[in-house]
Amino acid sequence: MIKLSLAFLFFVVSVFSQENKTDSDVRKQIEDYNAAFAAALFENNKDMMLKFYTDQSVLMPEHNRQRVGKKMIAAFYEQWLDQAKVNSFQKTILELQDFGNYILEIGNFTENLHLKDLKPYAYLGKYMVLWKKTSKNKMTIAAEIWGANSYFDDRFIPEIDDTTVPLTKEYTSSDKLINEVIERNGSIKNLVQNRLGAEHAKMFTPDAMYLTYYTPILSGEKDITAYFTEHEKPGTLKIEQISIQTSGVIVTKKAIVEFGFYNVDWRDGTNHGNVKGKSINVWKRNEKGTLMLFRQMVNHD
Repeated sequence: MIKLSLAFLFFVVSVFSQENKTDSDVRKQIEDYNAAFAAALFENNKDMMLKFYTDQSVLMPEHNRQRVGKKMIAAFYEQWLDQAKVNSFQKTILELQDFGNYILEIGNFTENLHLKDLKPYAYLGKYMVLWKKTSKNKMTIAAEIWGANSYFDDRFIPEIDDTTVPLTKEYTSSDKLINEVIERNGSIKNLVQNRLGAEHAKMFTPDAMYLTYYTPILSGEKDITAYFTEHEKPGTLKIEQISIQTSGVIVTKKAIVEFGFYNVDWRDGTNHGNVKGKSINVWKRNEKGTLMLFRQMVNHD
């Protein structure tokens, strides 16, 4: 019995060591990419910047439309660097989630840039990158999104022309799982429109992370509940129309990753407006089998 226990212990230690090595190898690969991308921004090296994007990659820049494919992504960065001198760029990884065939990277960024005739600006925010494992030692970017930690005057960042970017289209499917995700979005739509913020917060897992516009990362049930209770409280603000739609879904081995987009008409007394935006939503099932939001990032177009 003792020999069996020791053998089992050595097996567990061996497996754990291999998993840790895999985790550290992935982290090192992503950190190396982040450093190379930062250098490429500074040096205006577009080939290096685009190296890990594919014709299926999804880019969700803040204050701009969603772009799909290497050509559209290249056009975005060309405009960015034509207008701005990037003095420095740094990403700080906060966590890596291993979904088996995909890796989700979440962190904060600082981009110091300078537009002509304006003072230098520190663009501070958070980001999410979904990496696809293509082979044992290689990965590509499946999707990327970012947004500022606080409201900012966007004249300090490049003004990107989106007129040639196709409008995002709704993804339709007869797949039961995808329709389940769409139904959950329908529940969120009703909660937002009826200003039931505390109930909206219950759509998240207790250990969720929520990365929304003009706010630092919110972690855990307490922070997320406090945010939605205040942000979607009853009052004079009315949601006249809201649509929450799905533009794509990736079913990984351990989670469901949804690409979403929204359109909201709001009114508060004599003030009114329209807000459009997009999101990456990571769904997982709870102990009852219900799909819950595990990680979500949202930004405005």
